[in-house]
Amino acid sequence: MWYYKSPVGLMKIYKNSEGNYSLQISETVYGSYESPVAAADDVYVFVTGCYEWDSLDGTIDPPTDIYEWNHQ
Repeated sequence: MWYYKSPVGLMKIYKNSEGNYSLQISETVYGSYESPVAAADDVYVFVTGCYEWDSLDGTIDPPTDIYEWNHQ
């Protein structure tokens, strides 16, 4: 699992039961991806589907890729 403590809540990327990767922000899952890199890319370009996050585009510097996320 990868995680990032964002201004809108804890973001997690983890392998889901279908074998894909889920992007969860706080308690809501916003997407399913073929790779954790793809999920992290959507966070970086502010196209997650989470209005609170996506509306911050241009106001903060998010992690540029999955390698800047914490991993456990």
